[in-house]
Amino acid sequence: MARIIKIDPKKPDVKRIKDAAETLKKGGIVAFPTDTFYGLGADAANDEAVKKIYAIKERGYDKPILILMDNKDKVSKYVKNIPQIAKKLIDKFWPGPLTIIFYPSPAVSQSLLGSGNKIGIRIPNNPLTLLFLKTAGCPVTATSANISGTPSASDPKKVSENLGEKIDIILDAGRTTGIKESTVIDITEYPPVCMREGMITAKEIEDFLGIKLRRGAI
Repeated sequence: MARIIKIDPKKPDVKRIKDAAETLKKGGIVAFPTDTFYGLGADAANDEAVKKIYAIKERGYDKPILILMDNKDKVSKYVKNIPQIAKKLIDKFWPGPLTIIFYPSPAVSQSLLGSGNKIGIRIPNNPLTLLFLKTAGCPVTATSANISGTPSASDPKKVSENLGEKIDIILDAGRTTGIKESTVIDITEYPPVCMREGMITAKEIEDFLGIKLRRGAI
């Protein structure tokens, strides 16, 4: 059964964060809070750990998995290039609930790409999540902590009920504010494609960029 590590989101115990991060770096799976819902974290550079995520979620291997980072300066290592339109979105909406899809660099594990050739990246707007990511020192998978096709979990108790026997640690900081998932924008095409409308509306992005987004689906 998953070990539950209680964390005060306002005054997080760094030792407890480090405990969870060390487990993740050793190939373990950690459920952790984000600014949307609870995520299911593995070291994104560890193929075996990423495969565990697919198995735990009962997720098809053809579907990609996005990653979280704690600092926008680290993004360039994992993408082929950052177009000007992506730079604008990053400056405006990161940290925050916006996932941006790029073409990956060779540093990205193929196991994250599913049957495609693109990678989604996000910097969350949650100090506790950012501390966990910084402590881990690596990109971390951020797929929602649930079985594929079931509702995303904002309550760590739900994570424990549904996945507790399959994962190593639940970083329990209480309920998240999750109402919607992150919005997903693919900037590898022009005009960019809104693959999923979440906490940030497509109109808000359109008004900011001054262009009409195309619509797609994940």
